[in-house]
Parts: sequence; C-alpha cells; structure tokens
Amino acid sequence: MKAFYFSKLDKKLSYGDNRVIKTGVTHKVDGPIEPCVNGLHASKRIIDALKYAPGAHLWLVDLSGEVVVSDDKVCASERKYLAGFNAEKLLREFARKQALINIEKIKPYCSESDHSLIINWLKTGDIKFRSAAYSAAYSAARSAARSAWSAAWSARSAAESAWSAAWSAAESAAESAARSAAESAARSAARSAWSAAWSAANDMLLSMLEEKAPRIINKTG
Repeated sequence: MKAFYFSKLDKKLSYGDNRVIKTGVTHKVDGPIEPCVNGLHASKRIIDALKYAPGAHLWLVDLSGEVVVSDDKVCASERKYLAGFNAEKLLREFARKQALINIEKIKPYCSESDHSLIINWLKTGDIKFRSAAYSAAYSAARSAARSAWSAAWSARSAAESAWSAAWSAAESAAESAARSAAESAARSAARSAWSAAWSAANDMLLSMLEEKAPRIINKTG
C-alpha cells in the first residue's frame, strides 16, 4: 500500500530506533501490529501524515506484510522507502498559502499598511518582510483576542440571562429534545466543515507536491 511518511531531517527513525532511512531500503518490525503501539506507520493522505510529522523530510513509502488501517494512519510490519526529499521549503509555502485563505479576517484589527505587509510576506515569503509582518500579525492577533474576549463576556452574560429565563419557564421534554437536536446538528455541521477544509488542504498540498517534486507523485500510481 502506497502512503506518505515524514521523518526528521537526519533521516533516522524516531523513538530510539535510529535506523537510517534510505531510498530503496525496507524496514521491518516483529510482533503483533497495532497502531500507536507497535509497527511502522504512514498515512494514505499527505495532510494526515503531516499531523504526525517529527520533521520535514517527506517520503513516499510502500507498506506491506501485516497491515492495519485506522482512521488517519496505517500501521504495518514492513515499510519500504520509494522516494523522498526535504520538504521544509514546500511546507513553509503551504503554511503561508493556508494563512492567506482567511487573511481578510484580521483586517478589522490592523492598519491598512500592516495588512498589506502581512499579505506581501504570506504571498512571497521574502525575508525582508518577515520580521515586520510577524510584529504586525502579533499586534493584530492581540487586538482580535481582546475583541473576542469582550464579545465572549457579553455572550456569556446574555446566555446566563437566557438560561435563567428558560429555567424559570420550566424545562420540558420538548425543550430537552430540541436542545439535543440542535447540539447534534451543530456537531454534525462542524464535522462536515472541518472535513471539507481538511480535504481542501490535502488537495492543495498534493498540488504543490506535484509541482515541486513530481517524481514522488509519479510513483504513487
């Protein structure tokens, strides 16, 4: 099974194993295979592999032997390294592209010049913008946090008042059912939104990988 795996830049296995990773090499483990307990891991989606990355060296691997598939990772007794490269630059660019998706949300909390500065840094990665952009973004984040705290405090007061009124009116079975349905719908909507955003991020990262390291993508077929 083809999958993605990140290692540290020294290309050694983690958790005290320290075996060296090389293209064409196959590592093996003994004993029962269980995700997060015993085995060699990777993920079918690159965005999932990134969650567990101990470093920025990206590998395309082939998992074989005993293979156990879980939600966002695969665990196997054998892992062969088909191709790899230092993806640090790619991941930094990916992070900036992701930040640009919601850049307009900080506009109310910073000056026009600071907003433009942050966008220039995120779009170009030019070192000359970095320090000033970090300072501007930090200032905007603090301003946004203060506004959010104020809004949250007001919302809490309103919620307490609403809860008090609802409790006084007596909590009926119908109210309880309606609340449960609303909470369930909210959780379902949140999961759907998160899943869509995660899939979009995976598609973006794959597209960038295809551009920057096509030899890895070509081996996934």
